[in-house]
Amino acid sequence: PAGSDEQKVGALYASYMDMETRDRLGATPLEDEFARIKALENHRQLAVYFAEANKLGVNLPFALAQYVDFKDPNTYMMYTWQGGLGLPDREYYFTEGEKPESIRKAYVAHVEKMFELAGLDGGSQAAATIMALETRLAEQHMRKEDARDWQANYNKVPVAELSSVMPKFDWNAYFDALGFAELDGVIVLMTDYMGELDAIIRDTDLETWKTYLAWNAVNARASLLSEELDAQ
Repeated sequence: PAGSDEQKVGALYASYMDMETRDRLGATPLEDEFARIKALENHRQLAVYFAEANKLGVNLPFALAQYVDFKDPNTYMMYTWQGGLGLPDREYYFTEGEKPESIRKAYVAHVEKMFELAGLDGGSQAAATIMALETRLAEQHMRKEDARDWQANYNKVPVAELSSVMPKFDWNAYFDALGFAELDGVIVLMTDYMGELDAIIRDTDLETWKTYLAWNAVNARASLLSEELDAQ
């Protein structure tokens, strides 16, 4: 029956398997998302968008998610940690040599091609902009050897004191968008990174953020769109 769970599951499955329609639509299902990104006017709205995109699993400069409390396995905590890179980790952005340099060039070419396939203009400039911002984020990322030290990185911060970590970020707008009005605290796994990110968010112009967010919107959904985007 229309509206039943069975009908919804069937419709979802059928739409996913209908490659002819998916190929015809291309990236047009993301038009509303692109419009929302383009409409961002200030850093408060940027914080709201970060929260809403985080709920959808989009790669962002920092992530927030629930996991078992490392110090009390009978409860859960919200954790935040560094993110936002398209390459696997910070070393891919800085290691010297022919192979790492070829990977970086291939990544930039890949981003440009994805913009083209998604019907977005200015792919070449966008790819350079994204690579520059990701490199700046990577520079502040905690090295993976240090990130594995869970004991040292367990830093519980009351929500009311998150401004001591990122004073310029609009945490109220962020948590309101998440619907976490009664959250008491967050485990900040990379406090140094988050502190540096605060400045990066503020002194990176909104147009750069819009370009970066459009890229991550496409990248997160590519496997659900056309065969060309999926393959790329």
